[in-house]
Amino acid sequence: MRDIFSGVVLIAIGLVFGGSVFLGDFSLFSIVFDGLGLFFIIRGVVRISREKRAAASPPAPPRPPSAPANRPR
Repeated sequence: MRDIFSGVVLIAIGLVFGGSVFLGDFSLFSIVFDGLGLFFIIRGVVRISREKRAAASPPAPPRPPSAPANRPR
């Protein structure tokens, strides 16, 4: 959730100060910061979906204990 918030903040800073790709400013600085914002938003969404998927799947069955190996002396 922190990743999504960070991405939104990066994009919002660009929108407030007028240097955002979403406002039509295609300078290198704007592209990099808006790209970072989108990266963090997508990363947060993927992380949340993976956590939900892991929580919904049943736990792995316990492994039986292995027999001690017979070692020749």
